[in-house]
Amino acid sequence: MDERKKKRSFVRLIKKGNEMLKKYHNIALIPGDLNGVTVTEATLEVVEALKKSLEKPIKHTRYDYNATYFNKHKITTLGENELGELEKYDQIFLGAVGDPKKIKPGIVEAGILLKVRQYFDQYVNLRPVILPEGVPTILKDKTYKDINFEICRENSEGLYIGAGWIEKEGTEEEAGYQVMKCTYKGVKRLAEFAVKRAIARKKAKKPKLHMVFKTNVLTYAAHPWNRVFEEFRTRKDIDVYYMHIDNFMMQMLIKPEQFDVVITENMFGDISTDAGAVIQGGIGSAVSGNINPEGIYPSMFEPIHGSSPDKWYNSKGQYDAALTQLVKPEAAFFSYAMMLEQMGEGKAAKLLKEAALANIKDPNYQNMKLKELIAKACVFVKKN
Repeated sequence: MDERKKKRSFVRLIKKGNEMLKKYHNIALIPGDLNGVTVTEATLEVVEALKKSLEKPIKHTRYDYNATYFNKHKITTLGENELGELEKYDQIFLGAVGDPKKIKPGIVEAGILLKVRQYFDQYVNLRPVILPEGVPTILKDKTYKDINFEICRENSEGLYIGAGWIEKEGTEEEAGYQVMKCTYKGVKRLAEFAVKRAIARKKAKKPKLHMVFKTNVLTYAAHPWNRVFEEFRTRKDIDVYYMHIDNFMMQMLIKPEQFDVVITENMFGDISTDAGAVIQGGIGSAVSGNINPEGIYPSMFEPIHGSSPDKWYNSKGQYDAALTQLVKPEAAFFSYAMMLEQMGEGKAAKLLKEAALANIKDPNYQNMKLKELIAKACVFVKKN
């Protein structure tokens, strides 16, 4: 760890101690773009109705870091000023980013998501793959009893470190190289987090951890993964297995019930968790926690459905309020509930998740408008 990061960690530890004495939770909001704004505002309405279930009140501060902000300030990534602002908060709640009408896809996404994850050492991307009871899955003969596991994606290195180069650009021999960086420290701390999750879940008498990589091809990057696997496989408190990523993707569709907690590399996790979202009822209910387990830095929580330009702009490229009424906010509700759990607000988290599930289980769910779903969730949390 470089000296600047050590200093930041020390200062943050002192702040963390002070935060425990505070009388409220301090949350930074990044609604982002398009329907990131829609679902964030929907979530805040339900959270307002939830306040009687909270141990401490919540203070939200909004930051409009989005495509418009990037264009206005002529930037391609968040800088020290923006990140310094976010560092003041306990947690970060993100709606969704990206507006192809304003900025080329990928710039805002990398400039906010990847930057925040790396700057705040959010080295775990926690993605539950849990099918709610009563919700259908595309997998034949599988139910909520079969689809109940978590994927812990390494979130700070792998193929997403942004390192690489281009050779002979513009010629027939043009070649692009992308570097995959896997460290022993990075893999081991991810495995340690996953073991704690597996033990806490109590899904079976003896929890299971699957390590997923491609050791037979990516032989250099595989070294840390093999080393950690050999260390963890002898543990008595957990059963540890290894799978190649291609086999894992197949097994996830054929026999998902065999999994408890899975760890994998950044890109492999990106792809497999989206497939997991599909089998758990659809990407519209998928959530993601970008976790700094030690709590030295804020963690960031987000729904996975993206900013959905098709439910914001009409065929003429104009904002259409009627389209936003087609948006389903439940993934944002689930994400905020995950954040509540991280903050020790278990009762409120449970209630918010139950409200989201009640919406999804409504027989008329697909035809319900956004305002109806918000109202239904608010009534649920107030009654319970």
